[in-house]
Amino acid sequence: MGRPGRKKIDRSAMQFQHYLGLSRAPEEILFKLNEFLYGQEFSVLRKNPRIPVNFPLLWKSGRREKPGSTYTLSREGMFIKTPSPPRLNTEIEVRFIIPGQETEIVARGEVVARINMSQARGKGLVSGMAVVFKQIDPGQQKILDRFIEDRLKKISTV
Repeated sequence: MGRPGRKKIDRSAMQFQHYLGLSRAPEEILFKLNEFLYGQEFSVLRKNPRIPVNFPLLWKSGRREKPGSTYTLSREGMFIKTPSPPRLNTEIEVRFIIPGQETEIVARGEVVARINMSQARGKGLVSGMAVVFKQIDPGQQKILDRFIEDRLKKISTV
């Protein structure tokens, strides 16, 4: 029996505190915070796990290329931070280089969700868009898969 007046500390809260101490990237902290607050319910619905990442990219809808950066990445898509995401179902091209790699990844995809600046501010979210990859070179897919697998190992050991 514990001491009177002492609250039992939730094991998951202790794990989260431990993770915060080891995390270096804000995206990893936000990712784990969402997982802690909302549980695994959303990730269970996904076929492929997402990883928190932050690196620059260029995306193009039509002729104009625009800068953005990643927030999460999976083998079949990504969330792109951008102040002005295009409409749902917009076809886009994404170009990025995975940290530590030399090969530029080029993927064609479709916007399946979007959060504009006013929605993001009102809910404490990140403005941007969720993109599902529709076309990616098989060799580039292997590079992407390897990167995600390596990052998942690092995250799960934290």
